Amino acid sequence: MIRSRRELFRLAGIALGAAGTGAVLGGCASGAAGSGPVPEDAGRVPRRGGVLRAAFGGAGAAESLDPFAGGAPVDLVRSGAVYDTLFVLHDGAAEPALALGLEVAADARSFTLRLRDGVRWHDGSPFSAADVVHSLRYMTSPDRPYPSELGTYFDVAGAEVLDRLAVRVPTSTPIGDPALLLAAFPAKIVRAGASFDEAVGTGPFRVAEFEPGRQTRLVRFDDHWDGPAPVDELVLLSLPDQQAKVNAVAAGQADYAGDIPFVQARAGAPSAELEIRTAGPGQRTGYAFVLNATKAPFDDPRVREAVRLGVDRQALVDTALLGFGVPGNDLFGAGSAHFDDRPPLPRDVRRARELVREAGAAGARVVARSAEYENGYNAATQLFVEQLREIGLDAQAQLVGLAEFFESSAIAEADSVTFALGTYPLAVAYGRLAGIPSLSLPDPELAAALERAMASTAEQDRARAWQDVQDVMFDRGNTVVWGLADVLGMARREVAGLEIRDQAKYPYFGKAGLA
Repeated sequence: MIRSRRELFRLAGIALGAAGTGAVLGGCASGAAGSGPVPEDAGRVPRRGGVLRAAFGGAGAAESLDPFAGGAPVDLVRSGAVYDTLFVLHDGAAEPALALGLEVAADARSFTLRLRDGVRWHDGSPFSAADVVHSLRYMTSPDRPYPSELGTYFDVAGAEVLDRLAVRVPTSTPIGDPALLLAAFPAKIVRAGASFDEAVGTGPFRVAEFEPGRQTRLVRFDDHWDGPAPVDELVLLSLPDQQAKVNAVAAGQADYAGDIPFVQARAGAPSAELEIRTAGPGQRTGYAFVLNATKAPFDDPRVREAVRLGVDRQALVDTALLGFGVPGNDLFGAGSAHFDDRPPLPRDVRRARELVREAGAAGARVVARSAEYENGYNAATQLFVEQLREIGLDAQAQLVGLAEFFESSAIAEADSVTFALGTYPLAVAYGRLAGIPSLSLPDPELAAALERAMASTAEQDRARAWQDVQDVMFDRGNTVVWGLADVLGMARREVAGLEIRDQAKYPYFGKAGLA
């Protein structure tokens, strides 16, 4: 159950402060465009030493060293450098980090974590199972501004220390792959009893200076369990909008800026020393209109099908994404395990009109609610409204500010809501939609398949269940995932070694440096 507007922001995958203005770079964009974005993992090897400066969207005085209190992009990147997780998400799969592995009980109602030995906190004290139990309870507490979604799946109050490097965690419902959830959600491990004024972590960097809304200076932690970072220092600049981030790189004040506007990518890098970077096709963000299937006209599967047939996906990609992406197939989770990469429905306006008439919905008034929390969303919504009118619906765009966008009562009243999800595992994507009644699909077959997918301990059974989930969504679902958008950055050519773990917009700097 959704308790607050803040929780709705979190469920939608929106980092507060992340929304861009979409502004053109002004004078900095006047240089000749390059040959197009280059892959982030271009094979460059960082040298040892130096200072790497990176610019991300900030939240001013609201920024925090507590990984469960700050929600701006710069907060997420900083916490990823200072704190470690039990598992990390890589290419859609969970890989060991502070946990070496886990064993799931036969009934999938608990699991036992086996922890890595020899890990040290930044102050030299040893990492132990007590820290994990403390962290799970802390991160899921409703007192946190951003409580971890793990509290939905795990009974953290019942978590217990078995020995110095083992923890047993009961689950609230059968969970067949808890490692994937621990990797996908922001499960940073914090030291029991530590003050966040000190920000003691086990990560590759420790905090030397923190100025909320301005910058954070991090220094290498030489005793990191996964080896020391290449650079001596990592400086994270907190900037108010996307134009400021790009300007900082163009002016030489930063070496890297994450999540830049499509308009800047179209203009190209402003100098030969800089380049536009892409996280690649496996890390695209799904852009969607989610239809409210709890009320007319979208409670009728014929009208939902009409919308999916009537939408012009390529026109939306060309207009809203400026071509930096590909059409979507109405399913979330592209790039993750078990995703069904079937072709999108071909556009068929004539059949869409017939379906609207058969459902008795011709002329029905629908409101498409949007905010510019992702680049191009308002432009996409305005074009979407025109396409809905083509199939016989009386569609209107409702464009609002980010602060008011996720008012729960307004979400419940809207007929369509813009929504974006990155390469989250299917469990996260469909779990988040199910958490918002007006965005979920009330379908018994879907609910049963989702329950099987979450509970299955065998990979073959899990794959079959996720296929069933996606079959329902493709056949009669309410998610019009019209495009998969590239995640783009701007960097000096020397920047190397950035890793993508859970989300490409918030890269991991533990192996990054200057080549």
